[in-house]
Amino acid sequence: MIRFVLVFWSIVWRSLVIIMLSAGITWGLSELLHSLFVQSEFSIKFRLSLTFLPAAFMFAILAMRTNGFRNLLFEQRSVISSAKWRQTYVGLAACAFSIVAISCIAALTTSTDTWFALRALLPLPLFVLFGVGLAIWQTLDDPADRLPKSGP
Repeated sequence: MIRFVLVFWSIVWRSLVIIMLSAGITWGLSELLHSLFVQSEFSIKFRLSLTFLPAAFMFAILAMRTNGFRNLLFEQRSVISSAKWRQTYVGLAACAFSIVAISCIAALTTSTDTWFALRALLPLPLFVLFGVGLAIWQTLDDPADRLPKSGP
């Protein structure tokens, strides 16, 4: 149980750092686009639907960079291995990409009120479910760890 809490907290705080960086990037880009282009309902819905796209790319980049060595900022004193961090980052990137896809499809097919409600209510529960699922998955014992060690 302690290991699950440690792994879950590791996933949560790393996700929060990436999501905050993504929010800053998205805010800067939205201010730039707002000053350069005329804003229509469709352009606003499309721009806001892409809010988690920078986070998805950052998680994907972290997954690509985590191959056998530990990132000094994120995985230096972690309770899980680099290979498991790579799997975790791939899962978080998939979660962020799925939020972007669902939000874009909803922007095209639903009314503005429904889209705003979906956009406000979808990301937090989805990231929490992914975080809990990833923490459970990463704390499960590997079958190789249960085999008796042979040696001299």
